[in-house]
Amino acid sequence: MAEHLELLTHDFKSVKQVKTLLEQNNAFIKPMTTENGAKVIKTTLTADSALLTDILNRYSGIETRPYAHDAAETENGITGFTMNFFLSHGLPKQHCEELVNHLPLRYTIYKPLILFNNSNQRSFMLACWESAFKLVKKHEYFEAMLQQQFPQCTHVAVNMPIVEEDVMRRPFNIVALHGTLFDGELRATTWSAPSSQDFNNTLWCHVVQNGIHQVWAPTFTMFSRGNIKEKKRILDNYDDISGHDVVDLYAGIGYFTLSYLKRGARRVFCFELNPWSTEGLRRGVLLNRFEGKCHIYQESNENCEERLRAFQRDHNGGDRLQIRHINLGLLPTSVPGYPIALRVIREYSSLPLTTLHIHENVHVAELQNGAFVELTLQRLLRIDASYNYTPRHVEKIKTFAPDIWHVCLDLDVHKLSS
Repeated sequence: MAEHLELLTHDFKSVKQVKTLLEQNNAFIKPMTTENGAKVIKTTLTADSALLTDILNRYSGIETRPYAHDAAETENGITGFTMNFFLSHGLPKQHCEELVNHLPLRYTIYKPLILFNNSNQRSFMLACWESAFKLVKKHEYFEAMLQQQFPQCTHVAVNMPIVEEDVMRRPFNIVALHGTLFDGELRATTWSAPSSQDFNNTLWCHVVQNGIHQVWAPTFTMFSRGNIKEKKRILDNYDDISGHDVVDLYAGIGYFTLSYLKRGARRVFCFELNPWSTEGLRRGVLLNRFEGKCHIYQESNENCEERLRAFQRDHNGGDRLQIRHINLGLLPTSVPGYPIALRVIREYSSLPLTTLHIHENVHVAELQNGAFVELTLQRLLRIDASYNYTPRHVEKIKTFAPDIWHVCLDLDVHKLSS
């Protein structure tokens, strides 16, 4: 099922016009809200909607992102279910009302898992819920909720924030509420060197975005819904991917790798430290039938040059590759990948032009005054001044924190004629 999108804009003058257009097409969902100074307009539109394309072409400065479902949108949702369930199990009405007042209202479905957001005010971890589950068995509540509200799901969990200092961005704080996410003993090696049995013992989630299957283990890897816009941009804007080679220095579960392959890349060379991410990528490659085109290296991208050298020697007749795009998708910064990318272009690509896709978390002020692009150019020139660098576009993907945007800078690297 395609994800619905909400629109974010700082141009308040266009809000009324956009709202009217959505209402005329029965695509507007109340209420509008404000977030970090931007108006947030919830819609029923999906990424492939013709109306969405029309709005984005007509009004500048509008960003899109998928949104989580709201449990309170209808009285027949889990709010009503929760009240009726606990009343029928003998809890006082006042206690039931307290539970509803602290029921998490936002969730995302990743079959077979329903993943609830967590906050200080709305959480299954609060004392009122803990006391309720002493009176009524927890598994009975969640089992009934799944059967009546989410028959396509079998597991329930709560999503806490990831640890930002973790270079592999693993979801240490995901908490299972119903069903087993990992059926085994968690050891240090379960994270760093999982066995095939570990892979078999974990729950794998599956979603289809832009016609592309993606797979991941929520206990061990994260999934970002907000990247769907960037994935579609790759599919829609880069005809030159087709028939050429791509290097993804921070592949993860294949957020962008799979989009490059869908767009017709001849080969994608992927580097990723997290073994759970590479297993998810491997499964996604199989589901999408991209076998033979995706070369996955579960290791540091510092080994990228050695791997490409060996591939050229053993599989490409010694000829250089045709590397048209290099993806640098590490947050909060991809700076460590800059020198690797530039050496790859020099030593292993036969093409005169390669486009870098540089992902960073950037303060809004540095976007508005151009400081981010200028600083990136300076860094690249300090590494290798023998190229011509041409910034093409800065894409604002999603807000990461107040006044901080996850962006992607598309930057062309031209080899100078010798």
